[in-house]
Amino acid sequence: MASGDGIQIPSRLPLLLTHEGVLLPGSTVRFSVDSPRNMQLVSQRLLKGTSLKSTIIGVIPNTRDPEQDTDDLPSLHKIGTAGIAVQVVGSNWPKPHYTLLITGLCRFSVTSLLKERPFVLAEVKQFNIKTKVEQLDKLEQYMTPASEGVTAEDGELGKLSHKFYQAAVQLLGMLDMSLPVVAKFRRLLDSLPRETLPDVVASMIRTSNKEKLQVLDALSLEERFKKALPMLTRQIEGLKLLQKTRKKSPDNEKTVLSVRKGGVFPGQQFNLDEEDEDEDGDDTAALERKLYRAKMPEAALKVCLKELKRLKKMPQSMPEFALTRNYLDLMVELPWSKSTKGKRS
Repeated sequence: MASGDGIQIPSRLPLLLTHEGVLLPGSTVRFSVDSPRNMQLVSQRLLKGTSLKSTIIGVIPNTRDPEQDTDDLPSLHKIGTAGIAVQVVGSNWPKPHYTLLITGLCRFSVTSLLKERPFVLAEVKQFNIKTKVEQLDKLEQYMTPASEGVTAEDGELGKLSHKFYQAAVQLLGMLDMSLPVVAKFRRLLDSLPRETLPDVVASMIRTSNKEKLQVLDALSLEERFKKALPMLTRQIEGLKLLQKTRKKSPDNEKTVLSVRKGGVFPGQQFNLDEEDEDEDGDDTAALERKLYRAKMPEAALKVCLKELKRLKKMPQSMPEFALTRNYLDLMVELPWSKSTKGKRS
């Protein structure tokens, strides 16, 4: 399974087709499975397998598995992620389905389809062990003073890596370090290979599947840094705005920190006399009431309620939990119903 150059995946992989999420190497994503081919993949491959190899599958994003197994396959997204199914949970309510927890290993492309039923099996090409190691060697060179033979083009990759790392450190510094998951990632940041940072950070921060697909499709390390850096910068700017809106009122000294199961989020202030202070500890219900009272546009409210629904299902141990919660807090605190008088130039 493994070689000295890194992870070596099988040349043939069963494919999980999904249109709901994007699995990036180094990330762990939960997928709900209820379509015919995907269900057959789980029941015939994952549940009957007896080796580690049998738990490795290919995840093809941006591709919907047909509702009927007699229907033809749609065009497959050109890049997929090989992953290990670390957990499989089945249920018959409200209809038969499985929930898979998959950890991404590496990128691949489909070279040919071997069969379409009962599940999709394909010949795949892995990207690209030797090239990845060579790129990592380049990055290690840039952690030391410049040596002879380093070109301007090579130097650009080193600068991007350093800039991305500094931005990731800045983002973590703006989050609550009392959260175990935030503290853990801060420790991992210095131990993770720099080449993994674009994938890992893009999977953690709040961004669209379309943007995650752009990172997945970036096969060169330099392009991957360039795709992921704007997402990281946008997250930092959003947290800066959140911090500016959280100013303590001089007329109200009765404030407390918001304590959640995951830890304490500094800056979140509540009036002790507020009628919506949540006595049963379910602060997602209180957050939902605040969203409705924020008087935001209907389109913005729709997006926030969708994110709140995701938040309720998300384990608090996931890094994205704190980021999603901070985003919703920001949306609540923005002055949607207030305006200023000014003249347009």
